[in-house]
Amino acid sequence: MLTLIGTAAGVIAVIPAFLQLRRHDAEKAVRVADRTAVESTALHPRTILRPPVGRLPKVFRDREAVRRRLQQVVRRPDGKVHLLYGLGGSGKTAIAIKTAQEAAGRGRMVWWVSGVSASEFVTSMLRLARALGARESEIQEVLAGRGNMPDLVWKYLEQQQKWLLVIDNLDDIRILDVAETKARDGNGWLRPTRKGVLLVTSRLGDLSQWGTFTKAHEIGPLDPRDAALVLRDLAPLSGSYEEAERLAGRLGFLPLALHHVGSLLSSPFSPERTFAAYSSSLKSGLVALMKRGEDDRDVLARTWEKSLDMLTTQGRSQARRILRTLSCFAPSIPIPGVMLDNGILADLCDGDVEAVSEGMRALESVGLIDLPEEPSAESLAIQVHPLIAEASRLHLDEGQETTRVTRVSVALVLHAVEGLKMEDPLDWPRWFEILPHAMSVLEQISRRPASEHLSEAAKCAARAASALIYAGHYTTALDVTRAALSHARALGELDPGILEIRHELAGALYFTGHDADAEREYRTVAEARSKTFGEEDPQTLISLFQVAYVLAGTERLGEAEEIARRVFDIRLKVLGPGDYYTLITRQLLDYIAFRRGNFEECRRRCIALVDDARGFLGNEHPMTFGAQHLLARVLLEQGELTQAEVELRAVLDIAIRTEGEGHPGTLRARLTLARALAMSGRKKEAAVELNRVLAVTNGPVAEPHPLFRAYQLAKDALEG
Repeated sequence: MLTLIGTAAGVIAVIPAFLQLRRHDAEKAVRVADRTAVESTALHPRTILRPPVGRLPKVFRDREAVRRRLQQVVRRPDGKVHLLYGLGGSGKTAIAIKTAQEAAGRGRMVWWVSGVSASEFVTSMLRLARALGARESEIQEVLAGRGNMPDLVWKYLEQQQKWLLVIDNLDDIRILDVAETKARDGNGWLRPTRKGVLLVTSRLGDLSQWGTFTKAHEIGPLDPRDAALVLRDLAPLSGSYEEAERLAGRLGFLPLALHHVGSLLSSPFSPERTFAAYSSSLKSGLVALMKRGEDDRDVLARTWEKSLDMLTTQGRSQARRILRTLSCFAPSIPIPGVMLDNGILADLCDGDVEAVSEGMRALESVGLIDLPEEPSAESLAIQVHPLIAEASRLHLDEGQETTRVTRVSVALVLHAVEGLKMEDPLDWPRWFEILPHAMSVLEQISRRPASEHLSEAAKCAARAASALIYAGHYTTALDVTRAALSHARALGELDPGILEIRHELAGALYFTGHDADAEREYRTVAEARSKTFGEEDPQTLISLFQVAYVLAGTERLGEAEEIARRVFDIRLKVLGPGDYYTLITRQLLDYIAFRRGNFEECRRRCIALVDDARGFLGNEHPMTFGAQHLLARVLLEQGELTQAEVELRAVLDIAIRTEGEGHPGTLRARLTLARALAMSGRKKEAAVELNRVLAVTNGPVAEPHPLFRAYQLAKDALEG
C-alpha cells in the first residue's frame, strides 16, 4: 500500500485569501491519501479529564442526603449506575462536582466527561481508554468499525479499582446508543460494576430508558431555608433572611437562578441592590410558571433577559451581543481562550476593544458567564450554562444584531484554528477542543441558510474532520462530516464549503473500508470542482489525485496511471517540479510502476525522487523517507538485500525520531526490515522486529488492516 504523508500548512485565516484556500485544499489530498494515523501519547489517568471544581460555589448548600449516599457509594461501590436528574438549573452538576472533588481528596481516580455532544463524549472516552493502557492498535480497530468501542473502554476500566467517572449533562440519551445497543441494556456505555462508580447527570428521569441497574436521585429545588442562604452568601448586604426567602420563592428555589440573582445584586452594575427591590421588580412569579408546567428555560430566561436589559440601560449594551455570540458555541463545554480574541469581539462593540473586557466583566458579575479565578492567556476558558445558552439562542433571528453575532462567531472559530495543521499530533488537542464549538456554530448558522458565512463555517468543520481522520478517529470523522453536510445542504452542490465537506466525507468513507463509496464521492467532487474552478485548478487536481490513489489501492493500475499522469503533467506546468504536490504525484506514479513489477524503472525513478525531495523538502520530511522506503522495497525485489537494509534502517531511524514508534509508517518500515532480515537468513533478528510490531498491534494483523500486506510479506519471509 502506498504511503503518502505530507506536511500541510492548514491555514484558515480570519479573512481568508483565495490562494490560501486553494493551497489548503491541495494539501488535504496528501493527508487523505494515507490510511494511517499517528499514535497519540498516553497520559497518566490521574492527569486527564479533571472535574471543573472551579465552578463550585464558595459555600455549598443543602443536598446533604444525596451527597452522603454518593459518598458511601464512592467508598463502597454498589454495582449501580447512579443518576442525578431534575430541572435544568437545579444543581445536578454542582452535586456531581462536589462528589468528584471529595472522591479525589480521598485518593480516588476521577474523570469528568461531557455528555452534551456525541463527538465530545466519544473523544473523551477514547482518551480515557488510552490513559488506562489501551493499545493504539485496539483504538484504531474500533475507530475503523471493526470493534466495539464501549467494550474496549470497559475492558480497561474493569482493570482499575476505586474510581469515579462522571458523565455530565447527558440530556440526549441517544448519545449512548451503539448500533442496536441502548443505554438501558447494560452492555453498552452504561454498565453495572463494583470496581468503581459511574455517575450521570441529566434532565431525563425516565428509568425505563436508563435500565434496572440504575439508581436514580431526583434533584429538585432547594429547601427554602438553604435557598435564602444562597442569596445571602452571594449578597450579604442586600437584606434580611426573610426578604431573601421571599425572593428565593419567586425564583422557584432553583440554584442557577439564585446564583444569577445573588451575583447580580452584589454587582456594581446592578441598580437594584436589595432582595426586596429585586423581588418587586419581577413582573410574574417564576414559581407560578413552574406550577403551570412551563419549560424550565422559560422559567429562568425572563430573569436573564431582565439582567441584560439592566446592563443596556447602563450603557453596556455590548453585554447582550457578547452573550448571544458565546451562546452560539457548544453549551457547557469550556470556550478556550484561543477562541476569545478581543480584536474580533470588538466588532460587537463598534470596534472598542476595551468595551469587550467591560462587557465580559458585566456578564460575569451578574452570573451569566463563568470565568476562571486566575485567567491567563493559556488557561482562560469561559463557560456558559446550557440553559442560558439555549435561552439566549431563542433571541437570534434575521435582524442586524444576529448578522453581527453570526459574523463574529464564525470569525472566532476561524481565528482559533489559524495556523493549525490537521496532520500534526501536537495540534490535535486544539482541534478536538474547538471541534464541538465549530459544529455548534455551523448548526446555528444553518438555521439561517441565507447567511453569507455558512460556507466558511462549513469549511472549518471539514478541516476539523480532516484532523479527526489523521488522528485515526475515522468513525467520528464520518459522523462529523455527515452532520456537517446536513447542516450545509442549503449552500448548493457547487459551493466550495459543501465540496470540502464531501471531500473529507470521501476520506472518512475510504478509511472505514468503503472504497467504492469513497471513489464515487471523490469523482463527484472532482467533477463539481472542475465546473466551479476549472480543470487545472489545484482543488480539482486534489480530487482527481484521490481517485487515482483509490484506484491504485484496488489494483486498477491502468486507470490509476492515466489519471495520475494527467494530474502530474498539469501540476508540473502550473506548480513547477519542486512543488510538494508535484513530488507527491510522482511518488504515486512510482508506486504504480512498482505494483506493475517494473522494478528497474521504479528504482531509477525512486532514486531521482529521493534526491529531489531531499533538496526541496529536507531529509526528514515524511515525503522524503516515504520515497526512500519505496526504494528499499524495490531493492528487496531485485535481491539487493544489503543495500535495502541500509535504506530501511535509515528510514526507521528518521521515522522513530519524527513520528514515533507506534506510527503506522514506522511499523510498516519495521515490517519491511523484518522481511529483509529474513530474506538474508537472519531470522532471529527478523523475529525480533516482527514481535516489536506485534506488541503494538496486539497480535497478528488481519485484513483489511492497513498493515496487512506488509505484515503478510514479513511473515511469509520468516516462515519460508
